[in-house]
Amino acid sequence: MTLVGASPGGAWSAIGEAITDELRRGIPGSAFTLEPGQDGANAAMVQSQRVEMGLVHSSIALAALAGSFPFSQPNPDLRAIMLIYADAPFHFVVDRRAGVESFEQIGDERIPLRVSVNTRGSLMELATRTVLEAYGVDYEDIREAGGTVFFYPFTPSYEAMQRGRLDAIGATVQVPSSHAIEASRNLDLDLLPLNAEAIRYANERLGTDTATIRGSAYPFMERDTPTFAGRVILIVHRDLPDDHVYAITRLLHDRLEQLRRAHRSLQSLTPAIMRQVGGVPLHPGAERFYREIGVR
Repeated sequence: MTLVGASPGGAWSAIGEAITDELRRGIPGSAFTLEPGQDGANAAMVQSQRVEMGLVHSSIALAALAGSFPFSQPNPDLRAIMLIYADAPFHFVVDRRAGVESFEQIGDERIPLRVSVNTRGSLMELATRTVLEAYGVDYEDIREAGGTVFFYPFTPSYEAMQRGRLDAIGATVQVPSSHAIEASRNLDLDLLPLNAEAIRYANERLGTDTATIRGSAYPFMERDTPTFAGRVILIVHRDLPDDHVYAITRLLHDRLEQLRRAHRSLQSLTPAIMRQVGGVPLHPGAERFYREIGVR
């Protein structure tokens, strides 16, 4: 079987390597490989059965199932195996030189914002788009005000901000973000807080959870930042044999200690948390295993 994750060197790559390594060790005669991928594209690849497993944000999986943005049609065959982690809050990082102190200000003052929303079809883009929408702002509004919307990945986004070519970056990322800390050594940064209505708006549309980024998380912060957080899950196609999915789920459950050592993202994984897949339907094979161990 093939698992698609994300670009080499990132968290999803390390997590994917840990998962495939444990599956190869635990299931004699098996062949599990990891390939690079990208959030929304991973869902499409599992739906088309070009690969058997994928790492995705649960919000992207829900959008894929429904056929809503960024998908043009429903992808009804996606099923979840387990939660990977659920502590990746939305950050809207701004360079204070841009003079942006709130989301309301972006629309009310028609600020010519230069913002990177990450790659098209990723949860980072979907989350940023949804937050702006909650405040009555869309991409066209930003462009009409003289701003620009960039679809840069993380590293190029912070490089552009360092060069003074970018004012803001929207992203869902674990705390603390090493990119933000590194950039703050040369830039005066801020995180914009979301109001309760915007958080509720995002949670209803993305299946996310209310969260707080503590002020102590970053050297440039002096206050807590209300926001929301996404979930990363492991998905498969619903036609994958129940016995195969049962064996995979059981093996990953039995190797939780090894997985937790592989990456800090996985340190909070427990049997009860594994089942919390953000509203995405479970594969029957995984559901059977969780029933057996009494997790509901």
